[in-house]
Amino acid sequence: MSYPTGIPGSGILVRRFFNGYLHFAVVNDSLKALRLTSGLSSTAPTSQSPEIYPIRGGSFAICANGTTNGIIWAVQNNGARSDHDTGAPGVLFAYDATNLHNELYNSSHAGTRDTLDFAAKFSIPLIANGKVFVAGQTQLVAYGLLP
Repeated sequence: MSYPTGIPGSGILVRRFFNGYLHFAVVNDSLKALRLTSGLSSTAPTSQSPEIYPIRGGSFAICANGTTNGIIWAVQNNGARSDHDTGAPGVLFAYDATNLHNELYNSSHAGTRDTLDFAAKFSIPLIANGKVFVAGQTQLVAYGLLP
């Protein structure tokens, strides 16, 4: 199986295993899931995110209640691609770990309230005590339930 990366020599940057699925993201492609059965992976993704992860691919982490209610938290890095491009703030996404097409949350949907800083290079979301922490280039952002 071959996936275009858009950058020569680049490839899979982050991969995680959860409940029979291998999740991965490459540069300039969507987050994808492959089903593993008896040590063999499916030949085509069983699901994929609608979003593309341009710079360095997707940085993501998985949280779950044992083997149920899996959520993938992914950071989309929209930083500068060249000296002439200022880029845009990163975006935090949450997906159903069993079907990446099901977006559960998106930090760009609440106006400026949930805006993420410019994403830090290779920063992976940290999930602890019911909150998601994301390190940006100039600040640490904590996401959680509103009071």
